[in-house]
Amino acid sequence: MKNKNLFIKLLKLSRNEWPLLFKGMIFLFISSAALMVYPQYIKVIIDEAMKTKDMNALNSAAIIAMVVFIIQAISSSLRSYYFTLAGEKTVKRLRSKLFSQIIYQEMTFFDFSKTGELLGRLSSDMAVLQNALSVNISMLVRSGFQAFGGLILLFITSTKLTVFILLVIPPIGLLVAIFGKKVKAFSKSTQDALALSSAVAEESISGVRTVKAFAQESFEINRYDEQLQKSFELSKKRITVVANFSAMVSILGFLAIVFIVWYGGRLVIQNEMSIGTLTSYILYVMTVAFSAGILGSLYTDFMSAFGAGHRVFELMEKSTVGKENSNKPLKEITDGSIEFQGATFSYPARADLHILNSLDLKIAPKETVAIVGSSGGGKSTITQLLMRFYDLNKGQILIDQKPIKQFDLYALRKQIGIVSQEPILISESIEDNIRYGNPTASFDEVTSAAKLAYAYDFISDFPEGFKTLVGEKGVQLSGGQKQRVAIARAILKDPKILILDEATSALDSESEFLVQKALDNLRKSRTTLIIAHRLSTIKNADKIFVLNLGQIIQVGSHKELIQDKDGFYSKLIEKQFKS
Repeated sequence: MKNKNLFIKLLKLSRNEWPLLFKGMIFLFISSAALMVYPQYIKVIIDEAMKTKDMNALNSAAIIAMVVFIIQAISSSLRSYYFTLAGEKTVKRLRSKLFSQIIYQEMTFFDFSKTGELLGRLSSDMAVLQNALSVNISMLVRSGFQAFGGLILLFITSTKLTVFILLVIPPIGLLVAIFGKKVKAFSKSTQDALALSSAVAEESISGVRTVKAFAQESFEINRYDEQLQKSFELSKKRITVVANFSAMVSILGFLAIVFIVWYGGRLVIQNEMSIGTLTSYILYVMTVAFSAGILGSLYTDFMSAFGAGHRVFELMEKSTVGKENSNKPLKEITDGSIEFQGATFSYPARADLHILNSLDLKIAPKETVAIVGSSGGGKSTITQLLMRFYDLNKGQILIDQKPIKQFDLYALRKQIGIVSQEPILISESIEDNIRYGNPTASFDEVTSAAKLAYAYDFISDFPEGFKTLVGEKGVQLSGGQKQRVAIARAILKDPKILILDEATSALDSESEFLVQKALDNLRKSRTTLIIAHRLSTIKNADKIFVLNLGQIIQVGSHKELIQDKDGFYSKLIEKQFKS
C-alpha cells in the first residue's frame, strides 16, 4: 500500500510530462510489436526457402527483415528518449520542491537534522529516484511486455536449437557490457554538474542562520534552481547520446541475428539443415531470457527507489513555518525599542536546560547596548530569539511595545541586521555578497555601502574589483575583509535593529580598528545590540547588561559597572586583561 501511494504521488508530480510519456508509450508499442512479429516472419521466410530454394527471395527477405529491425531500433531509441526525458524533468521538479521544503523549515528542524543526511536526500536518494523514473520505468514496461508476449509465443513454436542460443547470447551480453561502460562515461559530466548544485545546497543549509537572518530563502532557491537547470541541460545531452548509442547496439545485435537466420537459411537450401520454426523459437527464447534478466535486475533497483522515495516524500510532506504570518499585513518597525518580559527559554534539543530564566531586559529606541557574560550564559540566545529562530517557552518579547509574534516573520527579519563573529559569504562575487542585504540595490548603493564599511579600497585593489569571486564561504578573503563585506551587507540592508555578535573577537588589532570604524558608521540612528567580550567594543555602549545563568545581574554604563570592584563585570574585565 505504501509503494502504491508513492507511485500515485510520483504520477501526480509527473503530470506535466504525461505528453512525453504518451509518446514514449507509442514508440514502446511499435518497438515491442516489431520484436514480437519478426520471428514469425522469419519462420515463414525460411520455410518458403526450404520449399522453393530461391536465393533471390531469401536475399529479399533478409533485406526486409533488416528494415524491420531498423524500424524497431529507431522506435526503441525514441521510446527511451521520451521516457528518460520525462523522468529527468520530473526529478528536476522534485529536487527543486525538496530543496524549497528544506530551506523553509524552522530552526528546530536543523537542530535535529544532520546536514549530511539532508544532502543525501537531495543527492543519493534523488539519484536513485532519477534512475528509476527515467531509465528503469521504461525498461520495466518494455521487458514486461516482451517477456509476456514471448512466453505465449513459445508455447506455439518449438523447443530445439538450444546450442544456437548459447552462441548468440554472449555477443549480445558483450554489447550490453560495452553499452553500460559508455553510459557510465557519459554520465560523469552530468554527475559533476549535479555536484555543483549539491554544493550550493550544502552552503545554504550549513549557513541557514545567515539565509534566514537576511530572509533570503527565495534567493537561495533560485540559485539552486540555476545549478539544477545546468545539470538538466547536460542530462538532456546525455539522454540523446544514450538513445543514439542504444539504437546502434540494437541495430548491431539484430543484424547479428539476421546473419544467423540468413546463414541458417542458406544451410537449409543446401540441405545441411532443415529449420524454420526452430529458428523462430531461438529468437523468442532470446527475447524472453533477455527480458527476464532485465526484470530481475530491475527488482532491486525499484526496491531501492521505493525506499528513497519514501524518505524524500517524508520530508516533502513535513510542515513548514516559514510563511506562518503570510496572511497578516506587513508590520514596519518604527522606533526599534526592545523588551524581554519574564523570558524563559530552552532549546528544543535540550529541553531540560533553561538558557534564560525569567529574564527582563529593556532597550530604548536607537540605544546601543552591550550584553556581556560568561560563555553559555545566553547572550547569543537573545539574538536568536529576536530573529525568531525560536520562540520563548514563557514570557514575551516586545518590539515597538508590540508582541514580536504580531510582526510578519519575513518583514521582521528584513528589518534586523546581524554581523556575526564568522560571517558566512556565498561563493559568488563581492558585489553579490554585499547585495545579499538588499537584492534590488543599485551598484552605486553597493559601492556606497562598501565605502562606509571601509571595504571599498581593498575591493578596488582586486583586478576584478566588485566582480571578484570570494570562494566557498569567503575563503579568498581575510578575516577582516570578510567582516567588512558583511558590514557593507548589513549597511545596505539598512536595518532598524542591529545585532553585532562577537563581530571583532577573531580579528587582529589593525583589522579590528578598521572594522570598529565601520561598525560605528553602521550603528548610527538604529537600535544596536552588541554581544562581545572586548573592552574596546563595549566600553562606548550606552548601557551594558551583564548576563549570568540566564538572568540580568548588573546594568549600567562601563564607568558605572567598573566601579564595583567585586561585581561580575569587573571580574570579567580583569580576566580579559590578565589573558
